[in-house]
Amino acid sequence: RKSRAFRGRRPLQLRAVSTRAMSLLYFSNTRERKDFGKPVVFHDSKNLLLQSFPAEPTGSESEKQWVQKRYSTIEIDCTPEYAQHTADTGNLVQKPEGCLFVNGAWPKKIKGGEVTERQRYLQRLMADKSYGDQVKKICETAGTSIKQNNTINLYEQYFNDGGFFPVEDTTMSTDTICVLKDPSDEKRHANSLCWHPDGSGKIAISYSVMQFQKMSDATPVKSYIWDIRHPNEPDFEITPQSPLCCLQFNPKTHDHLAGGMYNGVVGFWDIRKESSRPVSSSNIEFSHRDPVFDMRYVSSRSGTECVSVSTDGQLLWWDTRKLEKPIDKFTITNEDKEILGITSLEYLTEGGPTKYLVGTEQGFPVLVERKAKKDQPSEKKIKAIFNQGHGGHFSASRAIKRNPVHTSFFCTVGDWCTKIWSEENLKSPIMITSYSKAYLSSTCWSTIRPGVFFTGKTDGTMDIWDIYSKQSEAVFSVKLSESPITNMVAHKSGTMLAVGAEDGVTSIVSLSKGLSTIQRDEKDVVLEIFEREKKRESKLDKMRIIERKAREREAKKKLRASKPKAAEDNGEAAKEKSIKVADEHWEDMLKMLQARAERAEKKAAN
Repeated sequence: RKSRAFRGRRPLQLRAVSTRAMSLLYFSNTRERKDFGKPVVFHDSKNLLLQSFPAEPTGSESEKQWVQKRYSTIEIDCTPEYAQHTADTGNLVQKPEGCLFVNGAWPKKIKGGEVTERQRYLQRLMADKSYGDQVKKICETAGTSIKQNNTINLYEQYFNDGGFFPVEDTTMSTDTICVLKDPSDEKRHANSLCWHPDGSGKIAISYSVMQFQKMSDATPVKSYIWDIRHPNEPDFEITPQSPLCCLQFNPKTHDHLAGGMYNGVVGFWDIRKESSRPVSSSNIEFSHRDPVFDMRYVSSRSGTECVSVSTDGQLLWWDTRKLEKPIDKFTITNEDKEILGITSLEYLTEGGPTKYLVGTEQGFPVLVERKAKKDQPSEKKIKAIFNQGHGGHFSASRAIKRNPVHTSFFCTVGDWCTKIWSEENLKSPIMITSYSKAYLSSTCWSTIRPGVFFTGKTDGTMDIWDIYSKQSEAVFSVKLSESPITNMVAHKSGTMLAVGAEDGVTSIVSLSKGLSTIQRDEKDVVLEIFEREKKRESKLDKMRIIERKAREREAKKKLRASKPKAAEDNGEAAKEKSIKVADEHWEDMLKMLQARAERAEKKAAN
């Protein structure tokens, strides 16, 4: 033992005391401080050269024995290895349980449910002599706390001039709150995600396999509604006729749910009922001929109308009260009357209750307008096709989303990039992100920050883009899954994000304050960026038109210069002939006028 108390020659006593006879027997051993040895003292010292090897001259024989190595990789691991193999332990299954207090903390003799017994018990307490003393002590304690609060004004405003601004947290990070796994044994894709409209932690997830002929007859058809507060078991089961490809809550009646199936049928559920079967379903004869890729509830008086899209090129409008046949339909075609397959749909009431944005298999978006009329058929037309220039994707448009704040701007994902469009610019997008190595499969905007959007890739990575701070690259990237990401949707509060993958796992991710809190003047700055890019793109389009016309003029000149000389001679001859004919006609006209003048003079003379 090394201590300052033992640096002298004082003896050290070590006692061994038995637990059975503490007071009867003890043993003492005495040793001097010098017998403990010299204490160890560490201090800094100069570098000590142990041995030096002189450098070999260039071109010597010893130098030829060695080969120069450009890169050297050394792995250093100071952690001892206790096992030769790794083992994966079983999952910890948690079951939520709780307690419900009905009567409160009343004594056992008193029944909390009866008001009269409680009143009698309170009267007996108030009649006790010690009751007044206890109330006085409580009042003294409360009075002291009140005086302390009055001494220091906690609500005093020190900055009345408005020069103080709270510090903005700009850190960007994510954290996985929970993971929702598909209960089925067979691997299915989490295709569609939809949060509950009331802002709670419930989310509807549809499971199916969208790859061609990859789904067998034994594939489960159930989809589920989950509660992220209890992620171990689903909160409600949905059993359709065919696997669900998309699900959507009714924004007005939160207990109503509509979904599109793999066989093209549309179903309707009421989660207030105990049955997991649909309340009603559409007739397969009047449904889509391909799987329903997406659907949305639309603005209507009854609040029961919805629209669905599919790769058969049809938009079908339904009324969930009468779901046998669609109430309206429209087929998207191009100028050559060819049907355009629809792979994604976006409908936002703030962007226009009559406007429907769809993404096509050809890679460009289309804007459809439907105006309903009372006692008359609705007016439907293609208002805009955003492919008059060079701006479409090289693959199908996997997702299309409107900006929740500046609704005239929207983004699409396909191939390797994300493109932001404006409704006023039909020829090309106003912004394009840099190309990534993996395909992009999904996207969504932040519900709070107008300049933040998220993109999912086929390698399981999620990129976060912030136009407010940087447009050239993503501000944050995180690996969420080993499987491709299929869909993502932001929570109403803007603090959470649900990300689905092809392995059937849905990750609920929490966003930091830098991603979920709107920054100073962000709305105006983002709108200014969008308007600036829109004007720049329109000027570039005009320059392209001028360049195209110049190229056309040059091509015509070259074509004229390439004609044979005989044709030029024929042209000159025809020109001379026409001039000659005109001269002869002019001479004839002069002669006729002179003859008229002579006849007129003769009449005057007579």
